[in-house]
Amino acid sequence: MMPAALPQHVLVKLLALEEAVAALKAGADAVERGIEDRRARLYGNVRRADDNPRLLEAELEKFMADQKVVQQRLQAEQSIISACKGWLDRLPPGTKLEQIVPDVEDGLALGDVRTRVKKLKDQVEALKRVPVLGPDIKQKVQAYVERLPIPSIGGIGAGEALTVQWPTGLPALMAFLQPDVLADRLMLAINQIANTPCPLAERERRIAKFEEEIDRLRRTEEAIIVATGSPREWGCLPWVVLGVKAIEAPGVRAA
Repeated sequence: MMPAALPQHVLVKLLALEEAVAALKAGADAVERGIEDRRARLYGNVRRADDNPRLLEAELEKFMADQKVVQQRLQAEQSIISACKGWLDRLPPGTKLEQIVPDVEDGLALGDVRTRVKKLKDQVEALKRVPVLGPDIKQKVQAYVERLPIPSIGGIGAGEALTVQWPTGLPALMAFLQPDVLADRLMLAINQIANTPCPLAERERRIAKFEEEIDRLRRTEEAIIVATGSPREWGCLPWVVLGVKAIEAPGVRAA
């Protein structure tokens, strides 16, 4: 999607992201200069008459700790703005970007929002892990039962002593005596697995509902971040950060 086609609110958001990255770079540079200064005054030839080695060591230690925090945040923000621009570039021509203004509950903390999102994501992942039965599941079960070993019988010729060697394991014996019953019981167990905690249609409805709530909470999270200046986490979704929803143009599928 060409920059000229971007709505004003998206351009403003991109500018704000770039300004935030520039500010973080300036902060990282300032921390680096502080580290170099303290090291030079501790171990080099630029000591001042009033320098206190213990104080300098404490300041150096703090600068080193700050450097890790600033670098991590800078890398995260650079990754986010890159992801936003990449997502916009991949949008098909004619895609409309609808602005989404999130609702933020009074007193809602950022940590609470992230906890809710994690809980919902865990629920979605659990529902998606439930297997969806293939149309050939009955054939698979029947083939499994038919492949189970049968007794090895010998000595059936005239004058020979009959010998029967039974395969080990209850399934093989069950398949020999009552194969249809075994197949039915396996199908019963399989259907129970595939419908726990609920049937497929209900799982799909729950997943859609949870994912809708996750999207709402993520937009709330972004609003709190903007309002408080809190750091973003890695992996923020571009359309959430930009505060938009991609609307497909007629005959065109949005990214």
